[in-house]
Amino acid sequence: MKNRRSRPFKRSNNRNNDNFANGNNNTRVRGNLSTVLEKYKVLAKDAAASGDYVGAENYLQHAEHYSRLINDRQDRYNEKNASMKTNGNVATSVDKTVETLDPAKAIEEANS
Repeated sequence: MKNRRSRPFKRSNNRNNDNFANGNNNTRVRGNLSTVLEKYKVLAKDAAASGDYVGAENYLQHAEHYSRLINDRQDRYNEKNASMKTNGNVATSVDKTVETLDPAKAIEEANS
């Protein structure tokens, strides 16, 4: 008789590796923050061009979230460099803020 206790992290051999079985069809957007931001902008523009304004708004909200993350990260980077500059170290800070998205403007641009 086989021992009913299994190892804690061992996978069973009868797993089906079909990605579509669990509903995950690889729709996740991957990449660094700026890549994901641009991807969501493109998805919003495509959705608005096809007439899906609800989907476009959703993608624009995702894009706005990532633009806020980029701006937050840039602010922290600039603060860190400013504190290093006051301590006697010479460091240059780069201010490359990402514009906050206006959903209505983006949808209007997609329609034109």
